[in-house]
Amino acid sequence: MTQEQILNVEALEVRFGARQIFSDVTFHVCRGEFCCLLGPNGAGKSTLLKTLLGFVEPHSGKVSVLGLAPGKAGKRLGYVPQLKSFERSFPASVLELIVANLRGAWPISVTAAEREKARGALAQVKGEKLIDRPLDGLSGGETQRAFLARALVTEPELIFLDEPATGVDASGREDLYDLLHAISADKYLAAVMVTHSPAAIARTAEKIVLIDGTVKAFGPPAELMEGGKLYAMMGLGKRDPNSVPEEG
Repeated sequence: MTQEQILNVEALEVRFGARQIFSDVTFHVCRGEFCCLLGPNGAGKSTLLKTLLGFVEPHSGKVSVLGLAPGKAGKRLGYVPQLKSFERSFPASVLELIVANLRGAWPISVTAAEREKARGALAQVKGEKLIDRPLDGLSGGETQRAFLARALVTEPELIFLDEPATGVDASGREDLYDLLHAISADKYLAAVMVTHSPAAIARTAEKIVLIDGTVKAFGPPAELMEGGKLYAMMGLGKRDPNSVPEEG
């Protein structure tokens, strides 16, 4: 039985002026798959994610996100940004952050139904106690739980995660990987995660895309990680994969 492809990228090229960020990027993700997007710093991983979200216009190539052009999938698509790209002193509560995504506008007040929906999303990430907490009082791990709940509250079919462990301490990181592992086990929700972390890859990946100017490798972890092949392609030689630094 052929799996449903819900993300298709064909011969994608992105340029900023005369500078080529990447070219000939081709891969796909099927429903329920968890895809880890890897590559060295400056390889274009975050730019690729922004292109898939519709924030960056490609120079050439084709992208289909849930059968639509980038930026057109609406609430069927979820997004968890890097912590470092978010102003964590923003004066808002976790409840408001989640309801804003559910409603598509910042809430002046929150209805009982919206509060229950937000509570349910937080329950998915084991963060119900955070619902009335201010964002500026959260740890890195708690903030990422809040943003993950924000992405999940619309019940998306595909979720993008941009180095979600950035800014999260070691104990929070393990909790985060547990949550991501649960997403990986979901047969309906697909995910694409930018990461440098061997631990995250081991806990989540069903498919790997290695990008460095173009796609250097694409396939299942068992195939790409055999005999340290993936780490050699990443320029890590015979180093212990566990010595690769985490995000942040």
